[in-house]
Amino acid sequence: MKKFFLCVILVLVIIASGMIVFSNGLINSESKKIKIVASNFASYDFLRAIIGDVEDIDLKFLIGPGKQTHSFDPTAKDLIDIQNSDLFVYIGGEFENWSGRVLETIDTSKTKVICIADYVDKLKEEDVDGAEQEEEEEIEGSFNEHIWTSPSNAIKMVQALKEAIIELDPENSEEYSKNAEEYIEEINDVKAKIQEIVDKRARNRLVFGDKMPMQYFITEFNLDVSSAFNGCSTDTEPSSSTIAYLVKRIREDNIPVVLYCELNNGRVAKIIAGEADENVQTMQIQTLHNVSKDDFAHGETWVSLMTRNLDVLKKALD
Repeated sequence: MKKFFLCVILVLVIIASGMIVFSNGLINSESKKIKIVASNFASYDFLRAIIGDVEDIDLKFLIGPGKQTHSFDPTAKDLIDIQNSDLFVYIGGEFENWSGRVLETIDTSKTKVICIADYVDKLKEEDVDGAEQEEEEEIEGSFNEHIWTSPSNAIKMVQALKEAIIELDPENSEEYSKNAEEYIEEINDVKAKIQEIVDKRARNRLVFGDKMPMQYFITEFNLDVSSAFNGCSTDTEPSSSTIAYLVKRIREDNIPVVLYCELNNGRVAKIIAGEADENVQTMQIQTLHNVSKDDFAHGETWVSLMTRNLDVLKKALD
């Protein structure tokens, strides 16, 4: 069915693409702007910061705010936008399992395609302490796709995206370089504040009553972690044994906070916290897996959302 769907979409893409071409083969004047499509929020935010006030670029956040990224499927318009873009930036892997099918289906001969995960040191997907075990075969070459949760990786992403934009628009290279350096300074500032909290920590373990898509963050700051589900789990309800294990872990390690991710109501985290101790709090942590519609509308960024985590981390590790 997926192959049939992609064939149908491809026909629509070809027809729609043809509609913007004049009989002499010249592209519609609307396409004079450089068109960039970013699949996920972190890449979109970094590109937005690098572009700054340059007006000759049309930037699209493909998945869009408020959506569950793992269940995303591109529309016909999305495929047209990717095919007609000058630059397409994606993560790939199981996180964006649609990307491989799309790139095999559409014509990207005139599009610079970047798998931004190729610009960082990838970590293998690992089972998190306490997490539900899914009965799925490991895909060869699979990796943990949540690369942006590490500030060091975020900096590498900004640098790679800056070079890609400069290649497309060398006339504004100084502006792009300046904007990138300023944003990297902001990332480094947040990184230093996180490190200060970690250095003063009373304990070393974070507990998620949710998925745990922060392996790169945990690795960078050398923390321990337990969770109800693994990073890319499709499960929504933990077993009684998983809840019991996490409750025991919280009590043994005197964990003060159970975390849950953005775009989640925290129900599982509240159940675990309530079972453990009445004084255990639940708090939302921003994993930047995606951004809520409200946060997107208010112009929140990787830096502002990660800054929001400072108080959460301080309470969770205190």
